[in-house]
Amino acid sequence: MLEKNELVVRDVLYGGVARRQILIGAIAISAPVFVSCTEEDGESIDDVNAGGPGVGDGAGGSGTTTSGTATTAPSATTSGTGGAGGGLGGARAGDAGGEGAGMLDLDPSMFDEAQRCTLTATDIEGPFFLDDNEFPDDTHLFRSDIREGLPGCELQLYFRLLDARNGCEPIPDAEVYIWHCNAEGFYSGFNGQDPSTPYSGPAERTPDNEERFCRGVQISDRNGVVGFRTIYPGWYRGRPVHVHLIARLRGQTTRLIVTQLYFRAALSQQIFESEPAYAARSTSIPQDSLDPQVGFGGPTIEDMEYEPGSGLVIGRLNLVVDGPKA
Repeated sequence: MLEKNELVVRDVLYGGVARRQILIGAIAISAPVFVSCTEEDGESIDDVNAGGPGVGDGAGGSGTTTSGTATTAPSATTSGTGGAGGGLGGARAGDAGGEGAGMLDLDPSMFDEAQRCTLTATDIEGPFFLDDNEFPDDTHLFRSDIREGLPGCELQLYFRLLDARNGCEPIPDAEVYIWHCNAEGFYSGFNGQDPSTPYSGPAERTPDNEERFCRGVQISDRNGVVGFRTIYPGWYRGRPVHVHLIARLRGQTTRLIVTQLYFRAALSQQIFESEPAYAARSTSIPQDSLDPQVGFGGPTIEDMEYEPGSGLVIGRLNLVVDGPKA
């Protein structure tokens, strides 16, 4: 297992094009994968910019209605000039042939109701963290869709990284890494878990397997925004439902924030009782696996949208950090 401050370089394939990936510390460095919240055919949010020729005109999106719910995903806009077919589906900046291609930015207006310049509460890293380089030919963690086909209520998480040292200006080009358990309470990469018993093992563990579900890294855009498509975490005894998060500037080892994000107990209970993937475990949930107010430091995500039985939750949070010193 590599040390967190060790630097490794290896080649990774993107759409048939070999690219060099630099791994610094806990999180890899790579060209960003932007998240599209619009599709011409009306389908739900999906990953874009897989390299190669672009498809589409690079026009900004206006949101979409996701199948099974009336909830509207946040809209997206494009920046850059865009090559042939630039924008949605175009080559990523930094990819072979990608220079000058249009890049997709998530619309920062989705955070208009959460404008606060108060430092986000920190928390411990917690167990089940792993590097992108723990295995030599592992699943690459730079991705926005981290579901890997798992059952569960779709969760779209959007974060805006803001610098409290600089009047809460956005922090672009930062790595934001999240990880959490699946609908049944298990984390990827590690064996010997029992969701019915509080975890009591070491905080730092060597991974036991190559599963990488519910883990991903994104790079903040010019507005400091990143987006992930995952599933709503299940519960395990001893901890309220949560998502782990780490952010730092690319190329630096100092972390801007380490925290765990919690969800309102009533929302979790509602999802567990309404969504099929959680139903079998919804009648035996201990209170300490729901209530985020009991002895934990990280923030509760208050800006959440959910219609019971819809299969979709959308959450937004400003991450206000004590930014890098000049």
